Amino acid sequence: MSVLHIHEFGDPAGEPLLTLHGVNGHGRRFRRLAEESLPHRRTLAVDLRGHGRSIYDGPWSIAQHVADLVDTLDAQSLGAVDVVGHSYGGAIALALLGDAPDRVRRLVLLDPALALSGAAGSLAASAAITDSGWSNVEEATLARNAGLGDETNPGVIEDIAEHLVEGTDGRFRFRVHPPAVVTAWGEMCAPLPAQVRAVPALLVAADRADFVTARIEAALVTLFAGLLEVVHLDSTHMLYWHRFDATAAAITAFLD
Repeated sequence: MSVLHIHEFGDPAGEPLLTLHGVNGHGRRFRRLAEESLPHRRTLAVDLRGHGRSIYDGPWSIAQHVADLVDTLDAQSLGAVDVVGHSYGGAIALALLGDAPDRVRRLVLLDPALALSGAAGSLAASAAITDSGWSNVEEATLARNAGLGDETNPGVIEDIAEHLVEGTDGRFRFRVHPPAVVTAWGEMCAPLPAQVRAVPALLVAADRADFVTARIEAALVTLFAGLLEVVHLDSTHMLYWHRFDATAAAITAFLD
């Protein structure tokens, strides 16, 4: 049994909400959404295996991530919960719905990374293998803020404080296990499931990113059999940083 590290926010007696971050991320990325937009909910923002403060040991497959989530929900004595998944977290959330449908009440997919091309997955995995990190905190901050505006985004500042660590080589990298990251990019190339139990779902697509293509959107509409709402935002992939207000509004309108 593997129980994940949880960043918990909101009302401890509130309706539970499970949030799943993307590759290279961590659960605390959902703090602002939880505290400012959903304070009445009990938000459980996990660090996925190989990320943040959770266990680093393999395997790092989506199947193992799903098992970890079920173990974590069991440890919290929770049954069906609403789930929000960003990027790779969206792929894991969809797999959770497929493998443990009784644990998912409603589903929010934030620019999910689904059915990527093999070439795209290989390129991203290769970049993770050769990642040299950054020479200092300022360099890392500038790189993380790229595309988010002239001012440093508050989400980036918080991300750097929580997630950036200095390695034995004196270089700065995110608090992740590289084999888990490489595996994740391969897993994101898997095809969409042929079917899942249709639950109310929300897709929030970032139109400045390349993840939610017209093909993926159409496939999700079919998969959820008329229960999928779709919102498009003029945003980069990190939409809960870049377009926080619009992203939060879409999620709260759907969940509340």
